Amino acid sequence: MEGRAAQGSSLPFELRFPIILPKKHPVTDKLLEHYHQQVAHGNTETAVNEIRQRFYVQNLRAELKRIGRMCVWCKVQKCRPSNPRMAPLPESRVTPHLPPFSHTGVDYCGPLTVTVGRRSEKRYICLFTCMTTRAVHLEVAHSLTTQACLMTIRRFVCRRGKPLEFYSDNGTNFQAASKAIMQRIEIESEDEFTDSRTRWNFNPPSAPHMGGVWERLVRSVKAALTVLNDGRTITDEVLLTTIAEAEDLINSRPLTYVGLEPGAEGALTPNHFVRGVGAISVEPSVPPTSEAEALRDRYKRSQRLADKLWARWMSEYLPSINQRTKWLSESPPLACGDLVYITDEAVRKSWIRGIVTDVYPGADGRIRQAMVETSKGKFRRPVTRLAVLEVQEGKSGAAEEPHQSYGRGCVGTAPYHPSTAQPLRNIRSTQGETTPADGRTVR
Repeated sequence: MEGRAAQGSSLPFELRFPIILPKKHPVTDKLLEHYHQQVAHGNTETAVNEIRQRFYVQNLRAELKRIGRMCVWCKVQKCRPSNPRMAPLPESRVTPHLPPFSHTGVDYCGPLTVTVGRRSEKRYICLFTCMTTRAVHLEVAHSLTTQACLMTIRRFVCRRGKPLEFYSDNGTNFQAASKAIMQRIEIESEDEFTDSRTRWNFNPPSAPHMGGVWERLVRSVKAALTVLNDGRTITDEVLLTTIAEAEDLINSRPLTYVGLEPGAEGALTPNHFVRGVGAISVEPSVPPTSEAEALRDRYKRSQRLADKLWARWMSEYLPSINQRTKWLSESPPLACGDLVYITDEAVRKSWIRGIVTDVYPGADGRIRQAMVETSKGKFRRPVTRLAVLEVQEGKSGAAEEPHQSYGRGCVGTAPYHPSTAQPLRNIRSTQGETTPADGRTVR
């Protein structure tokens, strides 16, 4: 190309007369590949500066980005997990007119150090939360063993009633407790421990976002314990009193908007469903005129108050949790046979590579969990912990090597990998022409 710097005799010949190369041509792609690898698959501006010293390619930056997207090494080293669209709320979150703690989430927090005599021991807090009313119930667990977990659940059932479903993460104590509950129900009596209808649902490992219902309340419990702790030595009796205060404090939090207008109705709190009243205010009772009238009116009044609470729950609280705040866009669904990285560790070099053998769709049909087979065994993980290797055979113009396919991932000879790429060797012939190593002349 003859530019305006053609008269600069002190300038290099390649700078004065750069070679024009068409975009998306195989030779141009090979050249851009070479410079992309020379800058260690990273700095695009450095590659642009080096290429402009000798060649002219239209839309050079866009072409370099396209080559980077086709590069197998970049796909493998820069892949990231994708989040599917936020799932709809489960039925347990949006079903009214159920007793509190019919659907219960369970989690542990701690440890806390207490003083027993002259020694210090660890205590843990087991948190039970109602999935519908967002009320909490706190129990002290003396250890993380299965027996301690079973006794904690038994105390909860005696005070709050038998739940229909338990939800928790994949803790080993919860797994063992679930097995013990099922065995006890089958062998002994349905009414002795929980109930024959009780189910236990486990989230997949490494999926704390699927337990946000109780994880957020664990944070609230920790904040309440921090405020109530006066810095003195804690005994078991002090700890029991403290968590009772924390439980009442959290159950008094408003679930809906607090109006400041005169005469505005008070905000709805979990205590309205657990105790029938809010945190402080108690409605005065009217003395009955007769026993029959009191029984009839009180019963109808209690039913009317309960219906009013649930009507407010549906009209004020449900719309506030109906909106999606993140993960709004769709992502490509995971499929059996996909080659993936399990991103459990923070360091990328510790990620394990595997193949998806089974997928588990959610209630909305979107894939949210998968079973991955690796060299260390099979693991069940959420999609947010799986980075798909979308490796495909590129178009190089040369004879294609045989390769083996795994879903969207192709494993074989990678044309853009640094170990297989050959250095570009150009032989200067005449002005404006380049002769590649295979003997062809490109103008």
